[in-house]
Amino acid sequence: MEENVFPDPAVAEVLDSKFIEARIHTDHEEQGEANRALQLEMTSSVAQPIYLLLDPMSGEVHGRLDGATLGDNQPFIDFLEAGWAAARGE
Repeated sequence: MEENVFPDPAVAEVLDSKFIEARIHTDHEEQGEANRALQLEMTSSVAQPIYLLLDPMSGEVHGRLDGATLGDNQPFIDFLEAGWAAARGE
């Protein structure tokens, strides 16, 4: 995803114009255990990758995608756009 999907101009345009990125690194040497606990609390899963679209004010989840999209970036764009619309009440 980081090498093939996020840099795609169509994906990057949506991400850059509508979202603020935040990551939880569960393999971090010092904070990995705490980050894994946070991921489990937020998603009820330790699987990776998991993408959540969160409202920064309320913490409400407006979208969740488990796993990576490979080869075709349109499903990820659709996920982002649907989450954006849900957050705006559309």
